Amino acid sequence: MSGSSAFMAIAHIFLCYFLFLSFNNPFGHGATVVEKNNSHAMPSHCLGPRKGLRVVHKYGPCSPFGLKKSTTVSSQILAQDDRRVRLIYSGVYNRRAGVHGRAGDHDFLKDSLGASNYVVQVGFGTPVQTFHLIIDTGSYKTWVQCQPPTMFSCPTQRNQSLYYPSCSSTYSNTTCSAPPCNENDGEKYKDKSEVAGTYMVDTLHIEDEYEIPKFVFLCADHVEGNFDDANGILGLGLGSTGYGGNYALTSQTAAMFHKVFCYCLPQLEDSNGYVYFGDKARENCPFSGSYTPLLRGTLDPSFYHVNLIAITIGQKRVDIGTASGFKGLMLKYPPVAPPEEDGNVLDTCYNLEGYGKPEIPTMVLHFENLDLNLDETAVTWKANGMSQVCLAFAETKDGLAIIGNHQQQKRNILYNIPDQRVEIGPGNC
Repeated sequence: MSGSSAFMAIAHIFLCYFLFLSFNNPFGHGATVVEKNNSHAMPSHCLGPRKGLRVVHKYGPCSPFGLKKSTTVSSQILAQDDRRVRLIYSGVYNRRAGVHGRAGDHDFLKDSLGASNYVVQVGFGTPVQTFHLIIDTGSYKTWVQCQPPTMFSCPTQRNQSLYYPSCSSTYSNTTCSAPPCNENDGEKYKDKSEVAGTYMVDTLHIEDEYEIPKFVFLCADHVEGNFDDANGILGLGLGSTGYGGNYALTSQTAAMFHKVFCYCLPQLEDSNGYVYFGDKARENCPFSGSYTPLLRGTLDPSFYHVNLIAITIGQKRVDIGTASGFKGLMLKYPPVAPPEEDGNVLDTCYNLEGYGKPEIPTMVLHFENLDLNLDETAVTWKANGMSQVCLAFAETKDGLAIIGNHQQQKRNILYNIPDQRVEIGPGNC
């Protein structure tokens, strides 16, 4: 069946090349501008019964960081997404061209560095040291900021944002001889951010219920860049079978979770989302009757690929990658220039001020065996309130597409890796 290879990702907007990712990047063409609320108090509704591994939006009311969006963040998010897309595409191009070597192992850092606005709380070590990590389906390695593993005794005064190997009775050096464990890892980036460290082993704690002993992760003892207080990355990607794929979280927890997980991403103004693993994922993200096959071996085996067949805008099917159908249904509204700060990532924008409740076309993404209906909140992006409302799709090239979190919010997305399928249904977040 013909179509476009799509990548499910937690990048922010839908970008016309098709992977299923889940998170957007706080770096790029200038740092994201945020305000720190030093008197931040968690609203009472954020402290209710926990649903799985709680997911919160970095700028939402339940954020542990007390961050507030400034007026320039929307454009910065788009520019940063564009940068991450170019990094992903560069990695895919290198693999297609047969470019291999140590640099390939750094792709996970380039792709995931500050990759998301969604964070979860997990623990490492014994006794548990708790951290807030960014979740990312577009990278497969987990890392946390840490004290260099050269300290022989646990200090009485510690930086709570750092993992201390010397304070854990279950810590040990890695014993694996295959990449990436047998070498240090690090990389400098164009935005002057930098991450470096060594791999180690300790117990990972998820949901205050699961303990994963001898979990391999990167101890990042050198971190430069603006992470807005996040302590690292929890990688939910597949991992490359040829290079370190056995150290993906999905692989390391296969006996416990059977390579099945699901999530529901909250909108910014909402409170909590969730991630579930294994049997709890199947229970809390029940099969709705809709799934699409996962594709392997296309573009990059470490990503989650699906087959996008067509798109319907309004009542008309259109070619993948064109905005003409959307423009034809928006003729009654005055067009405006796209946001200047984002490098024209979104190029189809309108001024909807004074139109009451404007008629935004609905959209359907037709995947193999599954239709995903998008309402107006998933179709458009408010770059500057109602005066600059843009089609939340950006053009890419060479048949690669990314389905970002803007289209995934408030839905249950279940990844069933053994059965090679992604299930999508209404969420409860």
